[in-house]
Amino acid sequence: MNPIPAAAPSPATPRWHGLWDRLSPYLPVLLMGGLALVTYGIVQRIPEPTATPDTPLAEGQPDYRLEGFTLRRYETDGRLGSVLTGAVLEHFPANGLLRVQDATLERIDHAGQMRLLARARELRTDDARTTYHLRGDVRLVREAWPEGERKNATPRLTLEGQTLTWHDDRRLLESDQPVRLTRGTDTLIGNRLWYDERNGIADLQGQVRATLVARPARNQ
Repeated sequence: MNPIPAAAPSPATPRWHGLWDRLSPYLPVLLMGGLALVTYGIVQRIPEPTATPDTPLAEGQPDYRLEGFTLRRYETDGRLGSVLTGAVLEHFPANGLLRVQDATLERIDHAGQMRLLARARELRTDDARTTYHLRGDVRLVREAWPEGERKNATPRLTLEGQTLTWHDDRRLLESDQPVRLTRGTDTLIGNRLWYDERNGIADLQGQVRATLVARPARNQ
C-alpha cells in the first residue's frame, strides 16, 4: 500500500495584503488634504498688495467731467422738474461746486404752473441745487407753463444782464450789476435788481429807467 503524500505548505501571506482595500475609501480625503496644504503654502508665499491711500482732490480738480450733456430731474410724482444742458460740466468735490459752460436751465413749477428758462455762458451751483449763479450774456425768462390751464394769466417776464443769482429755495432773483427787466410790454433798466418770484415784486436800484406802454382803457 502506497503512502499518501503530505500536502505542500501554503505560501506565506504578505503583511500588506488587503491594506489597499482598507485605505482606498480614505483616498479622496487624503488627496483633498494634500491639495489644501499645497494651496496654503502657495498663498503664504504671495506678497500682500500695497494699500493705496485715497488722496483727496485739490480744490481746483474735478472728480468727473461731462461734455454735450443733458440732465433731467423728476419730481416724486414722476413729472419732469428740471432740465439742465450744456457744453461742458465739471464737478469739484472739494467745495461742492458744479460748473457748466454754455448752460441752459429749464425749471418747471407745476404747482404755480410757471416755467423758468435761463441761459448763460457759465452756470455755477452747489450740490443741493438751491442757488444758481449765472454769468455772461444772461437771459432768464419766467412765463406761464404752456401746458398749464393758466398759460395766459401771467405776463411774460424777461431778465437780461451779465450776472444773475437765482435762489431756488427762496424764489428770489438778484443781481448787483445792470439788468434789463421786461414784463409784458413794459421795460425797466436798473443798476441792481432784487425780485421776489412768489409775490411778483421787483426792486430796481441805481439809475432806473422805465418804458411803460399805455394800455387800452377797459370798457365801462
